[in-house]
Amino acid sequence: MPKYDNENLKKGDRVKFHHPYPDEEGLVYILLEDPSGGRVLVEAVVPMTIRPQTILQVQDLMRAE
Repeated sequence: MPKYDNENLKKGDRVKFHHPYPDEEGLVYILLEDPSGGRVLVEAVVPMTIRPQTILQVQDLMRAE
């Protein structure tokens, strides 16, 4: 299994999916909390007044440039 840059993620880091579905391509998220138990609360970086938030699995994420 390839190694992705998801070690030592912390609140405020910008991340993206390492294997995105077509509708997730190019999406970037900001971690709203430090990862805990393999999951993390994130906020999508999109041009909206109220940005969508969701919980994602850390293993599916990598740092965004």
